[in-house]
Amino acid sequence: MDAAFITNISFPKSLDEVLYFIDVRGRFDVEEVLEEPYVEWTAPKDAHIGEQVFFMHSKTSIDTIRSLKKQRREMEAHISPDANETLIEALDKAEKLYQSIGGCVFARGKVCGEIIVDNIARNDGLHWRSVYYAPIGDISVIEPPINISEFREFIKISRTGAITKLDERQEKMLLSLRGL
Repeated sequence: MDAAFITNISFPKSLDEVLYFIDVRGRFDVEEVLEEPYVEWTAPKDAHIGEQVFFMHSKTSIDTIRSLKKQRREMEAHISPDANETLIEALDKAEKLYQSIGGCVFARGKVCGEIIVDNIARNDGLHWRSVYYAPIGDISVIEPPINISEFREFIKISRTGAITKLDERQEKMLLSLRGL
């Protein structure tokens, strides 16, 4: 049984998705984790109560943010002034946030309930396709965040999905980087 997992949070993949997060949810995913002690988050379908969860802001998110900034500039004439202003502010905020936690494990929590099966991401046209979510509580921010360069020698972050399972040794080594 795995001791823990990293959930790698990527940035929205389109300007419409950025607007969805700002207009419907009021913030980006990484902000939710930074601000709330409890979330329901993408998880492996076999996640269990008590399992430790590490939240990471994907290293490649900066490429997406910069690409969307360029796309917004190119499409500016076709975007309403209100949406354009929202996008400018949101993408600037996203880039600043990335500078502080991008490519880093920035928070941890524990699975505190049974797996939830929900199609919200698919129904709302969001970039992830998982239907498995875990209630995660006791979320705490890791200061300073742990950059991937500090753990890439002993943890290989999945490139094909958001979840990277950790064995007990990897979990202990990751925690030891901040004396946790």
